[in-house]
Amino acid sequence: MKVQLYAVCLGKEWEWRLTIHSPTDIQYWFEHYAADAGLVLFEPFISLGQGVRMLERLRGERSFEFGMDDKRMLQRFRLIAKQCEIPNGKDLDMTLIRYEMWRQGMFPRIPLNATVYAKIVEACSGRSLLIEEFQQLLEAAGIDLHSEDAWLSYLQLGHLNADLDVGNGLKIMERRDWRRGFRKMIIYRCKRCGSGEERMFWSDCLHCGQVCPYCEECLTIGRSRFCSLLVLGRSEEIAPDGKGVVESRWGQSDHEGSAPSEHFRTYLEPWGLSDAQARASMEGLRYISGEMAEVGPRARARVKARTESNERMPRRFLIWAVTGAGKTEMIFPLIHHTVARGGHVLIATPRKDVVLELQPRIGRAFADYSVVTLYGGSEQRWEQGQITIATTHQLLRFHEAFDLVIIDEIDAFPYHNNPMLTYAAAKVCKPNGTNILLSATPPRAVRLAAKRGQLPHVRVPVRFHRHPLPVPQLVSVPPLKRVVQSQAMPASLLKKLAASVERGAQVFVFVPNIQLVEPMVNLLRAKLSHGMNETVLSVEGTSSKDPARTEKVQFFRNREIRVLVTTTILERGVTVPKSDVFIMDADSQLFDEAALVQMAGRAGRSQDDPAGKVYFAAKEITQSQKEAIRQIKQMNRIARKRGYLLRGK
Repeated sequence: MKVQLYAVCLGKEWEWRLTIHSPTDIQYWFEHYAADAGLVLFEPFISLGQGVRMLERLRGERSFEFGMDDKRMLQRFRLIAKQCEIPNGKDLDMTLIRYEMWRQGMFPRIPLNATVYAKIVEACSGRSLLIEEFQQLLEAAGIDLHSEDAWLSYLQLGHLNADLDVGNGLKIMERRDWRRGFRKMIIYRCKRCGSGEERMFWSDCLHCGQVCPYCEECLTIGRSRFCSLLVLGRSEEIAPDGKGVVESRWGQSDHEGSAPSEHFRTYLEPWGLSDAQARASMEGLRYISGEMAEVGPRARARVKARTESNERMPRRFLIWAVTGAGKTEMIFPLIHHTVARGGHVLIATPRKDVVLELQPRIGRAFADYSVVTLYGGSEQRWEQGQITIATTHQLLRFHEAFDLVIIDEIDAFPYHNNPMLTYAAAKVCKPNGTNILLSATPPRAVRLAAKRGQLPHVRVPVRFHRHPLPVPQLVSVPPLKRVVQSQAMPASLLKKLAASVERGAQVFVFVPNIQLVEPMVNLLRAKLSHGMNETVLSVEGTSSKDPARTEKVQFFRNREIRVLVTTTILERGVTVPKSDVFIMDADSQLFDEAALVQMAGRAGRSQDDPAGKVYFAAKEITQSQKEAIRQIKQMNRIARKRGYLLRGK
């Protein structure tokens, strides 16, 4: 992309600008300011990346005086171009443009259609688009510009009107490294995904004629290059509820909350929530509406810093709910509250299958509102909805688009330990919006932030059926590799497996890696079929590499498969009534506390069988096993203390 730099004078003040279509800028300033405006246009065109770098330098250049004569001003401009490493900077020239010259027709008038302009601005609202994506968006929206380069003019006009932000794909920062004798360093960071130097790849660029960096981290959704055009659409913010922010102990661990706000009953009553679910939703409603304030020393420091810098940032609220607590139902009041006020909601989840599972549920619950689903290959890629359900990678195509962003399973792959997706989740939320984090097993850093009062949160320690969570039992067995090699299953383990089958349970058998799935299937077929009442006991295995995984899970749900050997691919998102769980090699380093809790959470989810069995089978008892059991017991204690459990449980 080629651009021009220019300076515009409005009265006595000069301001540096960059344009992708200079005739639009000339027309814009003279139409608005007439003879009060004057322009100095520098030629020829340079690459977008070079233009952005030089523009930042010029805006910080105090020694550049517009009062100096033209020759000295041009010399100074060429010197700055040389310092910015712009090839052929010595050939740059300048043209002074006055109102009379434009009025006499020395520059072309640009015929722009107000209706087309409004459609483009609306279509780009809340988007982060490379130029190829922008053109696809225009086509999907049915916007025909009737001219090959008319889009340049509309984009530049949107930029001048502050309806769009037109820039390049990578942010540039210059600094001096004291470890290298204060040598100047240039640092690049991707504006789409936030990745830094370690994810930059350098290659020849057609636009700037130099070796130019692009971001490898988000390459799968487009090449974000230093010289590539990036369009950021602005979106309107919804008005606050008008309630004042009140001081509270909010942010303290498990804050009990104050009297419920009656005006939130409208959003709670339609969904038939349990007491625990309703409390969590109520606290979430109070937070997103501004009735709860962030407290704690660090929280107050962040608020003060944001205020002093005039920077508005989305706030975060954690719903820490046990597996099977009904997190989806808990977010319904929050969605209802936001869309009823004209806001936009995003529900982001790690996996495509969860998106497809949520779509009909959300569609039925909010039939009066438009729902869009986004994932790789989605046909609704360029549609805008009041409620958007998307995989986390799709967030990279949005910018400050949503008033409420709900991130499901923050501890799951690919979101956990992925700075790109963490950055994207913050970037897609409007500055005055709220990020709702959902998890049964929050990462350690998130748990600590909640415990220290740095992250507002609420815990839901009980499932909807109000029975306690099954507490895992420890079973001492040799390493699984030795068991399958010897084909001798420990009697204690075999007895428990047989008991689960005899009582009619569906049995999850988790193993730490794919290589152990098939050997374990063969062993279980041999050992469990002997002496069973059933003529043939169906035992199958599956993993991430199994093309029939979806079908096998459905057969398991239908009881056509009774025992399913699997990896952690099924540790979450699968609910099978009347299930028991066996975790083999529970001492494996691949099974951390969160994975163990999630796998254990497959048992006891049904109201008809709330006391499913969970076994940690291992040679050693690891800290992860201890912490998983401690966390489950702690949730049961909290649920019992708050009166959420059924009497006698």
